[in-house]
Amino acid sequence: MKRNLLLPIILTILISCANSTEPPAPYGPLPTKAQLEWHKMEYFSLVCYGLNTFTEEEWAYGDVDPGLFNPSDLNTDQWAKVTSESGMKGLILVAKHHDGFCLWPSKYTDYSVKATTWKNGQGDVLGDLAQSCKKYGLKLGVYLSPWDRNHAEYGRPEYVQYFYNQLEELLTNYGDIFEFWIDGANGGTGYYGGAREKRSIDRTKYYGYETIFSIVKKHHPNALIFSDVGPGCRWVGNESGIGGETNWNTISTNGKYPGTPDPKYHKKLQQGEEGGSIWIPAEVNTTLLWPKAWYHKTGHQSRSLQNLMELYYTSVGRGSPLNLGIAIAPTGKISEQDTKTLLSFRQQLLREFETNLIKNSKLTTSNKRGGPRFKATNCKDEDSQTYWATEDGVNEASIEIDLGKKTEFNRLRLEEFIALGQRINSFSLEAETNGKNQLICEGTTVGYKRLLKFEPVIAQKLRLKLKTNAPCVTLSEIGLYNAPKLVLEPVPNVDTKGNLEFISGGNVVYYATTKDPEKKDYNLYTTTVSMPKGGTIHFYAIDKSTGFTTEIRKEQISMARNNWRVLSKHANADCIDNRPKTFTEIHAEKNSQPELVIDLKNLTAFNAFAYLPRQDGKKKGTVYEYELQISQDNKQWETISSGTLSNIENNPNRRIINLNDTHKAKYIKLKAISGIRNTNTIAVAELELLNI
Repeated sequence: MKRNLLLPIILTILISCANSTEPPAPYGPLPTKAQLEWHKMEYFSLVCYGLNTFTEEEWAYGDVDPGLFNPSDLNTDQWAKVTSESGMKGLILVAKHHDGFCLWPSKYTDYSVKATTWKNGQGDVLGDLAQSCKKYGLKLGVYLSPWDRNHAEYGRPEYVQYFYNQLEELLTNYGDIFEFWIDGANGGTGYYGGAREKRSIDRTKYYGYETIFSIVKKHHPNALIFSDVGPGCRWVGNESGIGGETNWNTISTNGKYPGTPDPKYHKKLQQGEEGGSIWIPAEVNTTLLWPKAWYHKTGHQSRSLQNLMELYYTSVGRGSPLNLGIAIAPTGKISEQDTKTLLSFRQQLLREFETNLIKNSKLTTSNKRGGPRFKATNCKDEDSQTYWATEDGVNEASIEIDLGKKTEFNRLRLEEFIALGQRINSFSLEAETNGKNQLICEGTTVGYKRLLKFEPVIAQKLRLKLKTNAPCVTLSEIGLYNAPKLVLEPVPNVDTKGNLEFISGGNVVYYATTKDPEKKDYNLYTTTVSMPKGGTIHFYAIDKSTGFTTEIRKEQISMARNNWRVLSKHANADCIDNRPKTFTEIHAEKNSQPELVIDLKNLTAFNAFAYLPRQDGKKKGTVYEYELQISQDNKQWETISSGTLSNIENNPNRRIINLNDTHKAKYIKLKAISGIRNTNTIAVAELELLNI
């Protein structure tokens, strides 16, 4: 009788054990094999070169003479060699930007490299790059702008077929493509075969996005399509290099389309959506040049090493690949400065994650799925195909980490086993100090990878806590590192009187104000530097303890503005206060355009000006088309500069506009001919005059 009673219990235990050795069931949408490989790439570049390089425009009008494209030493092998040695895994070439100029000899237009003297019109930049990528083990991607400001039929059905034809060319002649880039800049003013007019389209229907996507998939089924809506990977909603601290790889697009002008959706793009219907991971993009510029700009410089490391933590460190745009120099090569910066960035990353302190630790879990396949030690084997998992029904779990001795560390790395879906929605790391657990860091999502940095901690025993809404927890990798100190770049800070100070972080700072300073021209910074007339300042820092020297940086300093007075009605001085977070907003008078008028008080000479749009994340009042006018009496006005501030919606950074000559004025007027939201308003965080 007792035997019969025990039999069901034994069977239940055996079934339970068998079930616990099974892998966790997939949770939510899953990545494709191609998406998993794309996640592993982590770091690649959108390469920008073309007529824009020679005109120094971001969005050219479409009427530039193709003869201007004449590189003296175009070398795609150099592009591939430098980027490969820098740790990048792929290059995406902007084969055609909004100006319509093609970097391959398209048979459907003469507005291409065919019409240039480069290689006697027989060149093919994309073809050369495809060969260079193979040579250096890089993957190749392409960007083809739907908007074409050169083509006469843009806005009509004939252009759509032209776009499809060019897409077929790109996808059938250059080998495997890992990513196809398509952005949301659509319609507006342009050359359009000589019409020189504004053309608008129905963004939802005109291009036939489903047809575009089907052409890509027909020829390259494993290529990821990048856009606001994927379907392979999504724009992160900004061009600042910042992914969401909460970053779900899943999202529901709900009928959205590339270029959708919806701020709420842009925020959603950054964070993703827990429970989203499709796996469309975010790609974080920004530029190597600073101030941000996709194409070559005289006077722009590479980002500092400190800034690049911050970008790494806000992109790869939040589970998204970093697409770092490289602007090829007019010669046809990556510049010497950019090359040096990219290689330094690579070396710093290697130093940052050189030794995983978890390797010889003891791991003890609060729960474990049955069998050896899901053991805790999988989290320290540096194998992304293995993982630790809890039993079903366990939504909170912890891992005790014993490092064996007191150890100093300041970085945490976590990786999920995303092949079965993204699960973790919160985590925390605690260290045992004086018999109590002290919180070190915490976060929300993990996804493909999560990196956190914090002040150095010395401890032997740690506890990692994980939570999920899924049936169970999975984790593939844990890393602890003691990254070396990175010497901070000095930050120049100038007041409205032109008095400049450096925020140095305790380092020794040297500076020079001459145009092209030599080493002997640099002065030791000890007190405020007076620059009431503005100018260019060069500077670097030295760490007193290690002797490490930062790269030489330069900054354009505006002239003193303490005596200026804003004259526009209902405006305030927030646009001339040297505080970027404040701004003035001016609404246009009836039947006029919004404008900002400033009394300079004295006759002032300048050869450049700078405009900074509002920095609160909103777009209202941001200037797109502008005019800058000067006057001696506030009655008679002369226009000295006009143009467009290309891509300012996605790059709302300080725009410095060089003037053809030095001008003198007592009054200046910035007029908004049009804004990116067409609100008949002008918003200005800072307006500056410079001598550069």
